[in-house]
Amino acid sequence: MTTNNSDMDHDADDGIVLVNEKPLNWFDVSAIGTGEMLGTLGWGWIAFIGASFGTKWTLIGFAEGALVVTAAWWLYREMITAVPEPGTFQSYGREAGMFSLGTAYFLLWVPVYGVFMWLELLVAQGLFHLLIPSVPQWIWPYVTLLPVMALNLMGHQITGKVQALLVVFTLVGDIALGVFIWVMLADHKVWALNWPSPGPIGWLTPFSVAGMWLAIMVGVLEVQQVLVDEWDNFPRSRDVGLLTAAYGLWVRQIPLALALFASLPLVALSAMSVPTVELVQTKLGQHPLLYLAIVAMLIATYTTLSVYFMAMPRILALYTQQGALPRMFAKYSSRSVPWVAILFLGAFALGGVYITESAFVVSMMSCFSGTFYFMIALFFLRMRRSKTLERPLVAKYGVPIAVVILIFSALIAVSSFISNWRAAMCWIGAVVLVLLYDQFIVPNTERGRHYRAQVLRKRTSAARL
Repeated sequence: MTTNNSDMDHDADDGIVLVNEKPLNWFDVSAIGTGEMLGTLGWGWIAFIGASFGTKWTLIGFAEGALVVTAAWWLYREMITAVPEPGTFQSYGREAGMFSLGTAYFLLWVPVYGVFMWLELLVAQGLFHLLIPSVPQWIWPYVTLLPVMALNLMGHQITGKVQALLVVFTLVGDIALGVFIWVMLADHKVWALNWPSPGPIGWLTPFSVAGMWLAIMVGVLEVQQVLVDEWDNFPRSRDVGLLTAAYGLWVRQIPLALALFASLPLVALSAMSVPTVELVQTKLGQHPLLYLAIVAMLIATYTTLSVYFMAMPRILALYTQQGALPRMFAKYSSRSVPWVAILFLGAFALGGVYITESAFVVSMMSCFSGTFYFMIALFFLRMRRSKTLERPLVAKYGVPIAVVILIFSALIAVSSFISNWRAAMCWIGAVVLVLLYDQFIVPNTERGRHYRAQVLRKRTSAARL
């Protein structure tokens, strides 16, 4: 991070060393965002949504989610411009007078992303098993995770030219796969069968399906949130990076998803752990197209894991620097990586492989996505009333957009609570627990007192923007 060492390392025995890291350009940011959900988790959730609501409502939910993400970006870019700091969501909470609430959502990215990795590793396990069925399945999550973790421990992150190559390969692979499935496997009778919802539709259905889609897409905003202080071209990354990531992802996912929905009944698709690959195997057997699908999805898995290890350990390290966690989580190696946090999160991701309650996980992610966008809109409205910002928020139509997002995300939260109140209560409990911890425990630690004395009175200047 580029935080001032004199602000944090006031105690010679603190054991925390801050480092400078290589800046990222706008393509790095957008490519990383595109790499987050390239297909492995997305396909499973597309089939999950489709099996619950049918193709028609899956598309409606996508359109709603895309509008919410784009509208939230309009608010988000203005908040980033006014408060260009690392850990920006926490800074928004500070400027909105809700610092600990912002901290809770900032920190809870870590377990949320860890849950994504649980599902990613399960998908990778299925992919490798299709390739080499004679090898015991338990070994594949380790084969998938450990090389990526080792590369990040060595300071080698998948960015720049390597990331560009991977993104281009998956783009070509997804397009080719979609075309082949449409030409070789699609059937208009199957499409008609999958079009309507298999169950009843109520007034909360649009918000339920949008919440599931937003749970998939919410990671796009996180890329800018965590890496905002590392861009070498701030305005271009802010204005181009986010939407490049989002729309690049959607352009690949939607045509292939529709091809799936036209090829096999949704009941059968939802029973597959990796519908994109297992569909090809079911219809064509050991066809070359099967191996194209497997390789493309494995690359997607590896790039997603790389993003996890690049972004999430930094959150743990930053929160540790604020006096909130044991000092060991903020230890950086000579290669400028928070190695203790990487090891901890690697163990967390592997542990999730043995958790199989996917419906509960999906419900919690829907709660997270709904309340996350609610917080973005709430912080925007409160920051807009602030008299202390160097650069006031001036987004055109920002207030009505924020109000619409508030209402829409609140209804998503209501629908999530009704569909699975246990998952909703678990998410609310997690937020409240972190909020109370940050509000009452952290300020009583030595580093916590020092951090708050700095962050609550100092801001990164926005005048240059």
